[in-house]
Amino acid sequence: MIITSEKKRSKVQGTLLGFTFIVLFSSCTLSDAKPSNVRMGVESGNIQPEKKKQGVDQKSLILTEKNGIVLTTSPTEENNLQREITIDIRGEKRKSVLWNAVVDTSRPPIIEEVDVNSDGIKEIIIHMNTGTGTGISINDIHILNPSSLEELSVENPVQMLNGKLKSSVKHLRGKTYIDAELDDKHLSRVYDYDDGFWGERVSFGSIVYYEVRNGHLRAELSGQASISEFPLRIVVDYNSDLTIANSALFYNGFLQPPFSEEEVKSMLKQWLPEGDWVFEQKDDQYTVIYPNASGNGESMMMSINPMTGTVHDTTSGSPLKSLTNVDAPDLFKITSGTEYMAELYKLAERILEAAGLKPASKEWISGFLGDGYVLGEVKLSEQKFTIKVDVFTGQWEKIYDPFK
Repeated sequence: MIITSEKKRSKVQGTLLGFTFIVLFSSCTLSDAKPSNVRMGVESGNIQPEKKKQGVDQKSLILTEKNGIVLTTSPTEENNLQREITIDIRGEKRKSVLWNAVVDTSRPPIIEEVDVNSDGIKEIIIHMNTGTGTGISINDIHILNPSSLEELSVENPVQMLNGKLKSSVKHLRGKTYIDAELDDKHLSRVYDYDDGFWGERVSFGSIVYYEVRNGHLRAELSGQASISEFPLRIVVDYNSDLTIANSALFYNGFLQPPFSEEEVKSMLKQWLPEGDWVFEQKDDQYTVIYPNASGNGESMMMSINPMTGTVHDTTSGSPLKSLTNVDAPDLFKITSGTEYMAELYKLAERILEAAGLKPASKEWISGFLGDGYVLGEVKLSEQKFTIKVDVFTGQWEKIYDPFK
């Protein structure tokens, strides 16, 4: 979201793209419902809204307070998106601003004091709820200089993605095909239905939240293709001058990569049988070794790619199971090599179909890369090239064939 007040107009235009579906086709308002997938990103420690507080104008509604920083607004103000917000810093400084804000006692503003621009001074960071509803969860961030209360400019991730990410939404024979590309990395998905209100491309702005990790600002945005479908997710990391450093494309599911070591361990406990299994990190993959279920023979070894959530054979790299896509088949249960390859081709060729690619030959899968990705030869028009593809998430990219 654009942070400085002089850019509010462009912010509204950028956000509008993200929830056009909701405004046109949903009977829910921006503030009368709560999505099930809201993520606030930080622990608040903030006081819930209340109507009276010593030292604060008794006519004001207190939105939140932390460490002597108090946010208030008028309780009688009309239910408009923009509200006058007053910031009081421990009774020493006070400033009123016009911000987008939804007054919601279940999701009050969150206040942090963190140095996010490497100047040695902790900035005041305010997370504002600016929209909730069916398919909407918008979290604006405002970063203030603690001395002057001037707002620092943060590059707008919605505008960047709506201009940079290439995507298409197409319908054919009762199915919907979604293809997206960001910085030469692709994600292609197939939905086995085409009814409902779909856009012509993936847009952003309806689900946005910010957090601070290790002193750096991060934004996460869900890409919307229809009222109910958000096929992909973008993680945006910022430089210390609050410009965008990089952005990464991920599969959007109930469980969302990239996964930490603790998250991978927790998911493995739900899947693997109880026992003395060993967990360790090797290079950029996590590896687990556990005893053979029968008690005989060698221990079994698998690895997990934290960027995709794909579990794969440690030795060959062949994909076995997805921790991200809960609807994906469990290839680990297949004992026949012929059946395994047949299922692998079935999964991979759906992705090619969504991406508009064709297999270069009947047996176009040529191997595995050791991280759960499948290597294959494909063609687009008359051009042939090699790709690596994650068959569970639809993430793929062009590469040079490492075996040539």
